[in-house]
Amino acid sequence: MKKYIDAHCHLFDEKLPNNIGAIVNATRPSEWRDVIAMADKNPNIFVAIGVHPWFVGELGAGWDAQMCEFLEQNPGLTIGEIGLDKYKPDMDTQMNVFARQMDLAVKLGRGVHVHCVGAWDKMFAVLKKYKSQQPPFILFHRFSGNAMDVARLVADYNAYFSFSGARRIIADVQRDRILVETDSNNPMGIVRVAEQIAAICPDCDFYENTMEMLKNG
Repeated sequence: MKKYIDAHCHLFDEKLPNNIGAIVNATRPSEWRDVIAMADKNPNIFVAIGVHPWFVGELGAGWDAQMCEFLEQNPGLTIGEIGLDKYKPDMDTQMNVFARQMDLAVKLGRGVHVHCVGAWDKMFAVLKKYKSQQPPFILFHRFSGNAMDVARLVADYNAYFSFSGARRIIADVQRDRILVETDSNNPMGIVRVAEQIAAICPDCDFYENTMEMLKNG
């Protein structure tokens, strides 16, 4: 039976068929405990906890200590969905929260799952601080950069890139760095996404690429 894995989704139901796995991203502190409990019930579910740039204004004192505690108690967790979004307010706060989560990723050796919309200049400004000490991997979901960004991110940050549909930029990404995602609450849609992208990358093994990424951290 062919296996699929949704590299980025927001599932809140642990029931999946045996041939489909999912990396579930929790986007704010109120979600963290629930997704961790869900993963405990299904070995095909992998969890990332983080603060999405859309929700940085909701944070209370001590959010990062709570996040660190969850990460330390659960060695299999990665960090995400984190990042920057030009079209949302509080960019300074976004950058500070993103950097704090990158600090935790480096300290604890966890991979990160990144959202970046319209803010690549600021993204690279933050990332350059982590060039010598960096997370084991960075996954850029629904990647919106260009070919030069791809080359730079792979060379400097062990980057992977996930897509929810066929896009021209996929031709500029190494085949072992291409992942598929739904970015939805229904990972069952990953079969359709994988088939669509396989039409332009027939020799890509999206499942193996994702599992290899997760082995790194």
